[in-house]
Amino acid sequence: MKQLNSSARILVTLLFLLVFGRAYDVKTVRKPYIVHMMKSMKPQHFPLHELWYASILTHVTSPASTSDPSILLYTYDVVLHGFAAKLSSAEAAALESVNGCLAVTPSALNKLHTTHSPQFLGLTDGSRLWSQHLNRGEDVIVGMVDTGIWPESASFSDNGLGPVPSRWKGECESGEQFNSSNCNRKLIGARFHFFKGYKSRSGEDFRSARDNDGHGTHTASTAAGSAVRGASYNGFGNGTAMGMAPAARLAVYKVCWGLEGYCDDSDVAAAMEKAIEDGVDIISVSIGGDYDNPFYQDHQALAAFGAIQRGVFVSVSAGNDGPFFASAKNTAPWMTTVGASSMDREFLSPVKLGNGEVFKGSSFYRGPGIQNLPLVYDFCSNHGLDPHLFKGKVVLCDSHANSTETARLVKNAGAAGMIFVNYEVDGAQDFPIEESYLPATSVSFRTGEKIKAYANSTEAPTATINPIGLTVVRKSIAPIVASFSSRGPSVSYPDVLKPDVIAPGVNILAAWKDGGFNIISGTSMACPHVSGIAALIRAAHPTWSPAAIRSALMTTASTLDNRKQPIKDALTLRAADPFVMGAGHVNPMAAVEPGLVYDLGPQDYINYLCGGLNNYTKKQIALLTHKWPPCPKSELGADLNYPSFSVVFKKGERVQVKRRTVTNVGSDNGVYKVWVKSSQSVKVSVEPSTLVFKRRHDQASFEVRLESKVKEGDKGEYGEITWKCIQGGTHVVRSPITFLWAV
Repeated sequence: MKQLNSSARILVTLLFLLVFGRAYDVKTVRKPYIVHMMKSMKPQHFPLHELWYASILTHVTSPASTSDPSILLYTYDVVLHGFAAKLSSAEAAALESVNGCLAVTPSALNKLHTTHSPQFLGLTDGSRLWSQHLNRGEDVIVGMVDTGIWPESASFSDNGLGPVPSRWKGECESGEQFNSSNCNRKLIGARFHFFKGYKSRSGEDFRSARDNDGHGTHTASTAAGSAVRGASYNGFGNGTAMGMAPAARLAVYKVCWGLEGYCDDSDVAAAMEKAIEDGVDIISVSIGGDYDNPFYQDHQALAAFGAIQRGVFVSVSAGNDGPFFASAKNTAPWMTTVGASSMDREFLSPVKLGNGEVFKGSSFYRGPGIQNLPLVYDFCSNHGLDPHLFKGKVVLCDSHANSTETARLVKNAGAAGMIFVNYEVDGAQDFPIEESYLPATSVSFRTGEKIKAYANSTEAPTATINPIGLTVVRKSIAPIVASFSSRGPSVSYPDVLKPDVIAPGVNILAAWKDGGFNIISGTSMACPHVSGIAALIRAAHPTWSPAAIRSALMTTASTLDNRKQPIKDALTLRAADPFVMGAGHVNPMAAVEPGLVYDLGPQDYINYLCGGLNNYTKKQIALLTHKWPPCPKSELGADLNYPSFSVVFKKGERVQVKRRTVTNVGSDNGVYKVWVKSSQSVKVSVEPSTLVFKRRHDQASFEVRLESKVKEGDKGEYGEITWKCIQGGTHVVRSPITFLWAV
């Protein structure tokens, strides 16, 4: 039989889809899908890709839908290639048979995952990163993909800033309660037309870039907020609030809508595409799904790859599903994944028991304390609150409701005060009661168990909550990894250690909607810290790649707390391992001059996927490369030049060899000596043991031999490799190693 040419095959396919599409019930329920297309397969008779996509949709959808402009949501040409559309499951399946279609995947809903943190991180007026020469990140543009912004906040003042960078191509879009005059030399752009995917599910809030949630305002001011004196949350955390890069410019892309703060994949991808076209240098995304999906099912990861191809650094939150093993999200190796840690600032409201014992508690309640009142214990559920039992007493609540709701219930039952016990998975951590209706404090699960034991040991237990409204700085051990911070290893990329680093994410004070400030916690708060620090590094080294910036952050990260002891995990109060904290806690002062960097380009990631552990198909990899064949002939393999090591021994495998190349970004004539820490079950050796660099930008390679002494091991096996500069500087370049054994 004579073979049909490409145009004929497409015509036959479209005719089939035309017949198939006419059979659909016009009442078919549709939801957003993202359709990935191979651009090179466009028939020549379509002058534009958009016309090709529209033609395909016309023939797939039913006659009643053909004229509906809401069917086609977005077209993509930067971060993705293809389009987003509202389709039925049958229409989506039919599209996959079209010549040139790589994949049709549902557009999932994602969710939203300061006065002191700059000082805690060593950023002060006299520091290298905040020097007059670097201007605190001026002219670096940080793109915030979030819930929008409250532009009137003092955190977005442009006092002292110069003209908007001439390379900026973005806009300040007018909308509901927001117009172009709300932008200035700090907030240089604001866009909001990224609701088509979300709108197909339910309504949205302000039809503008105005933030109805507060989350986006908080993250934006954390990354690059201007200095605001006298900032506080109801008097707590009082001081001068500012972001990590206070002179950087902000561009806001509103993608999360409604009071629930959900964000559709198709909207997020469209916003990231527009941000890159506008000219941002950094993209900050404190958004994630429920699963750690491989890149071909993760539209945020696909969009991020499009960003790093154009030199844009992408910072993402690791998720708030800790303390569970393998709970990290946003783990694609080209994104910088950030976990959350505490700072040395607490909002104390201690509890004193009738036996004289005193325990630490936390609260944002301001008012008089309570003295020596009877103490009772109750589960404090929505049902069964007995006013006769609670009236005039302090109630110890072991509740599954949130602390604010529990305080309201207890107050209505006539209680005089409340001690709220946090969950067991929070370990030794307590979180201040955000809003209280009566004198109340929050204690850790462990403390709650001790108070319960006291209450059960005496006939007339009493408790005192006093003082109220106390902010204490530089007295507590910090950082400690937050119990809620999601941990590795990555399910999709077990041979890449995630998270990459941790940063402040507990009780972060930053700007909020309505022009005030708020204190909240989450990896959402940790991510913009790293975004802002990346902006400072970009200002110091404008030619560095996103991978070089991430390498600088990772290899200089600290593993010690402010007492010079190993950083602890809030769950156990034992030393945190690399699956919990990645390479360690960000250290911006060291990151600006890391000595050596592990650099990577887009092709390195492609080579990794082509030869990696996951056996990705060429069609899946083509979602990133947008060409065929997607893999180089040599398929160079999975030896990604990453700043950390995650070693997975296959069943029966005893030896692995990893290769790395470092680039000298320090002084000329630098010499580095290796220091190796092995685990009990794995012997680690490095060759050569000395690296010599004659000039800046020289490169040197080394091999790491990893020999397992056992057939299988525990999940908690770790080591590290550290290159110490012994000539030409004092740099210490550290890489953690984790070991896993496949079963």
